[in-house]
Amino acid sequence: MDSKQIPKSELIAAIKSAQLGDESAFELLYEYYFSPLYKYILIRTGDAQEADDLTQLVFIKFYRNLGNWKDKGFAPSAYLYTVARSVLADYYRKKSRQGSKISNSEDILLAISDKSQNPHQDVINNEQLKVLYQNLQKLPQNYQEVLILRYMEGLSSQEIAKIIGKNDTTARKQLSRAVAALAKISENYRDQNI
Repeated sequence: MDSKQIPKSELIAAIKSAQLGDESAFELLYEYYFSPLYKYILIRTGDAQEADDLTQLVFIKFYRNLGNWKDKGFAPSAYLYTVARSVLADYYRKKSRQGSKISNSEDILLAISDKSQNPHQDVINNEQLKVLYQNLQKLPQNYQEVLILRYMEGLSSQEIAKIIGKNDTTARKQLSRAVAALAKISENYRDQNI
């Protein structure tokens, strides 16, 4: 998530404070979760302005439904990604689009890549990211989603299951199949470019 990790118990306490009207608690949640949610939405839409607007909408919906949130043992991020997924579904429905289009735009690469102090390594990492996203685009939407949630957002299989509305076993199987499919596509890419 953020470079400064906040323990789950503190995040849950912040939600409970926000439910009681503590604006600074909601602000803490907003600042902590904005960047990872924005990246998730940016990858799914391929448009920086749309991603910003949709991320704002996620927080508006979260704020409006704050009174209904209950601690069910999951990290608050699982709830927020569920809201984000719903916002994205509404976005695609309104735009009459199906699925997601992952783009290799510079906005996405800048948002998701970690910049080191080594420019040479940054070039290599960006090239690897471009290849990864080209390969990821070839996967079905449900595979793209679980891979992004697991490997980019660092969510557990239980959290992913909650977000996609499946049980943990099904989520793990879907993730395993997605990894295998991505590995096969990557292997074919490597074979073609040797």
